[in-house]
Amino acid sequence: MQLLSSLDISGQNLQRPVIAPNDLPRNQAEESLSAADLRLKLHLYKVRFLLLTRNLKAAKREVKMAMNIARGKDYPMALYLKSQLEYARGNHRKAIKLLMASSISTELGISSMYYNNLGCIYYRLGKHHTSGVFFSKALRNSSVLRKEKPRKLLNLSQDKSLLISYNCGIHSLACGRPFHAARCFQTASLIFYNQPILWLRIAECCLMALEKGLINSIKCTDKPDIKVNIIGKGKWRQLGLRYGSSPTGQGEYVGKDSSFIADEKQPDLSMSLARQCLVNALYLLDSAEANYMRSGLHPSSEETPPSQSTNHKDTAVGDPKAPNIASSVPSQGNSNGEVKEQKGGNNQSGSLQNSITEYEHIRMKENQMMKQAALADLAYVELALGNPLKALSAAKSLMKLPDSSKIYIFLGTMYAAEALCLLNKPNEAGEYLMMYVSGSNNIELPYSLEDCEKWRVEKVVDGDESNGGTTVPSAVSLADESQGSMFLSPEEARGMFCANYAANFALLGDFERAHHFVIKALSDIPNSSQAILTAIYVDLKRGKTQDALSKLKQHTGVRFLPGSLTLNGSS
Repeated sequence: MQLLSSLDISGQNLQRPVIAPNDLPRNQAEESLSAADLRLKLHLYKVRFLLLTRNLKAAKREVKMAMNIARGKDYPMALYLKSQLEYARGNHRKAIKLLMASSISTELGISSMYYNNLGCIYYRLGKHHTSGVFFSKALRNSSVLRKEKPRKLLNLSQDKSLLISYNCGIHSLACGRPFHAARCFQTASLIFYNQPILWLRIAECCLMALEKGLINSIKCTDKPDIKVNIIGKGKWRQLGLRYGSSPTGQGEYVGKDSSFIADEKQPDLSMSLARQCLVNALYLLDSAEANYMRSGLHPSSEETPPSQSTNHKDTAVGDPKAPNIASSVPSQGNSNGEVKEQKGGNNQSGSLQNSITEYEHIRMKENQMMKQAALADLAYVELALGNPLKALSAAKSLMKLPDSSKIYIFLGTMYAAEALCLLNKPNEAGEYLMMYVSGSNNIELPYSLEDCEKWRVEKVVDGDESNGGTTVPSAVSLADESQGSMFLSPEEARGMFCANYAANFALLGDFERAHHFVIKALSDIPNSSQAILTAIYVDLKRGKTQDALSKLKQHTGVRFLPGSLTLNGSS
């Protein structure tokens, strides 16, 4: 989510009157800022800088100094930035109060930022409907600003519609609307085209559309139900399970949900588009990694940031340390309420540079997280497109990443094993799967709840506008923004592993061991269609037809359809 801010907010009318040339020197003298005003401006710029670099402890000190200077005066920007600080610290209720107290919602150029920030806060509170209302208001106000005649440079600089569109895309993904989200991301791509997170988000739209059945793929066997065709009548009545999702093996076109038939500009989401977006994301991530290596910031060259203070809060990388900036030294106030800062320009400059260096480390680690997600998605997409060799290559690359999480190592192992089975190499697939088997037939949990929590943490700051007017969205909490629960629980993952392990034994012809592991799978994931189908196949191969029929009847996801399938051979 993108919080927006502007240092043009001064509590006065933003539109300055036209000044005659003869009156210009006198008017400049009248409008000259006092020393206190200049000091306040400097502190506010420092606050924005420190928020951008995620140094919340230092930002809090700067905000406190700014509020001391602004005491008794009308400086809504100080309250506005303090609201952003509280948002970054997770104090969302307090952030709302400060934002509303800043009294900036009446300014036409600022109101879109005001509503956008309210939308971000309510999104973090889990109130998606309310956040959507505020994002819509922000876009409408931006539209009014663009239509103003004559056009002014100030209005153009205050137009944040592209940044707001990105937020709308995140909101739509969280609400399960992939086509609308893709439209928003397509609009935001005018400024985010060189950010890998944008391409990863569009790929997520394609994957969500596939999951909801809104698009088809070459191999789409993960439907939530099992379709059983009824063939014949009376004592000749038989049940037929289709191999694959359709007689042609090309997937089944379900059609578009009525809520998505909005206009003719609906994005053409597909697995091919997902693959292209993921390739783009990986290219940008590799380019960023090459830049880090040239600058000496690669993980292999430096494990920890240079400074060692203890209050630089960032939930994505385990609380990196905050620089000890000059403004953190206790200060004294004079009779006017202004702050007397201790001198130390060189020390302060070095500390700000340390803050930038630490932010680069944060971005580097976030890029590593994005690369794991991109490679896992790419392996899945290649499997869906029927390209097991490419899927195997992506899965191997995922497992070779340094410091890869146990969750993504598990996904890489599953995708690699499936690709090898499709390549008719079940023995090699079994070698991959053996890493989770201890003893004779004891299956370990692939990962723990703590591993899941590392990916569900809430971000501190997702980005803000830079001096050029653009933002760099962050990917700290991929799970938090697009889907409520991104990963299987450890027990569900173990069940999925057992189902795959059973399928591998079935391919090798060892149906007794396949039966043993599929029973374990059903104890962890009793409602999984894939596990049920594996168990039915193994029962049929073992000659246990009644057991297979019993499993079909007990599973709630089975639909019995009148069919015209013809049976090849007799059984």
